[in-house]
Amino acid sequence: MEKEAWVVAVNGDEVRLRYTRHSACRKCGACLVLGNNLDDQEIVLPKDQLDLAKGDRVAIRLKDSSIIKASFMVYALPLFFFILGYLGGARLGTVLMGEAWTEAGGLLGGVLGLALTYGGLNLYDRRLQKAARYQPYIARVLERTLPE
Repeated sequence: MEKEAWVVAVNGDEVRLRYTRHSACRKCGACLVLGNNLDDQEIVLPKDQLDLAKGDRVAIRLKDSSIIKASFMVYALPLFFFILGYLGGARLGTVLMGEAWTEAGGLLGGVLGLALTYGGLNLYDRRLQKAARYQPYIARVLERTLPE
C-alpha cells in the first residue's frame, strides 16, 4: 500500500509528513471524536537515507504482507475467539447450571473470549510498535521543491 505525503518539517533524524485522507476515510467521522482535522493527517518517520526538504512530495509505503497479517489479527482472531468462547460457555453453562443457562453461559463465554482477545492484541500491539516491519517508511521522492 502506497500513499502520497508532503514533507512539513525535517528535524534531525525525523521527518514530519502530512498526507490527505482518501474519500472513504473522510466519511468515517472518527477523527472528529478524537479531535483531529478531517482533511489532513500528520505522521513522523525516520529520515532514512533520502535528502528531504520541506515541501517535497514523497511516497510512504507499508508492506502488503504486514497489512494482511494485521488485518487477520484485528478481524479474524476476535471473531474466532468469540465463537470459541460462546461454544465453551454454552457447554459449561449447561453442565454446571442446566439447560436454562446454555444461552447465558454462551453469551458470557463469548464476551470473555472477545475481551481476552482484545486485551492480548493490545499487549501484542505495544510490542509491535517498535518492530520495523509494521511501520510505514518513505519509499521514494515523487517531486522535489525548488530551492529558494
